[in-house]
Amino acid sequence: MMNSTTDKKKHIVVTALGLFSTKGTAATSMQEIAEICGISKGSLYLHFKSKEELQQSVIHYCIQSIYDKIVLVESEQHLSPKEIFCRQIEILLENFLELKEFFLAQFQDAISQGNSGLTQKNCPEDMFKLVLKKFNQKMIDVYGPQIHPYTLDMALQVQSLMGSYIKIMFSKILPISIKRMAEYLVETLDDLAEAKLRHGGEPFIPHELLLPWIEEGIPQSPAKKHPLLLLKEMRQHIEKNVELSELVRSEAQESILVLEHELTEMKPRRVILTGMLSNLSTVPGLEEQVIQLEHLLDTYLSWRK
Repeated sequence: MMNSTTDKKKHIVVTALGLFSTKGTAATSMQEIAEICGISKGSLYLHFKSKEELQQSVIHYCIQSIYDKIVLVESEQHLSPKEIFCRQIEILLENFLELKEFFLAQFQDAISQGNSGLTQKNCPEDMFKLVLKKFNQKMIDVYGPQIHPYTLDMALQVQSLMGSYIKIMFSKILPISIKRMAEYLVETLDDLAEAKLRHGGEPFIPHELLLPWIEEGIPQSPAKKHPLLLLKEMRQHIEKNVELSELVRSEAQESILVLEHELTEMKPRRVILTGMLSNLSTVPGLEEQVIQLEHLLDTYLSWRK
């Protein structure tokens, strides 16, 4: 039985995701969602003031879930920067395909209402800024610092290219391998980067115009890591530390497990995060990482409100 507001809200969001995917948002009523969740319509409105708010929460939930999976690839130390990037694109495509029915229903509803696609307010701006910032750094990791002036143009170009291929993937016009599609997209970026570096010239969108906007509103932290990556490092440290007693090791691993679970919830509870961090702060060798994680949480939670 669900015993917290967070569990109930997640249950509602997941239920709505299934209904919105099969029927579309417009054709799904709040009464229907409440009945399938086993709650009253009044209780549903205690969690979400309107169907529009619920729809936004479902979209945010999908985006955040995909983002978390992509970030975890960064910890695969046996992969080169280009291999990591290729794998991240593959994960992105896999998850878009998994959520195909939902996204198609959203676009169909938007078109029927006279819009060309999802409204901007459904897409968290801070998340969009963070993705652009990470793409900028990823291009520098793969192609070197000399690619820096062109990364914003490349971000828009690869977004357009991916959108076209995703449409083909959704329509099932051709039998397409997601892995090969990811590889081809990276090969295309290779060609684009080579051409930019060979010919030089001014970028279409200068960094000095967009970078201040990207940086604005994203709190800076001492560590440029995703919290889940930092937790993975902490787990590895605990496993390698032979001086820890079995009790301390077990309790620390359990605290990390709780943190990982809570951070992937739709609305992470700060009181749970704080409690688990307090447990980990007493583990020898984790002091600095705990401080880093405390700083990261403000950034991470800011675009999950």
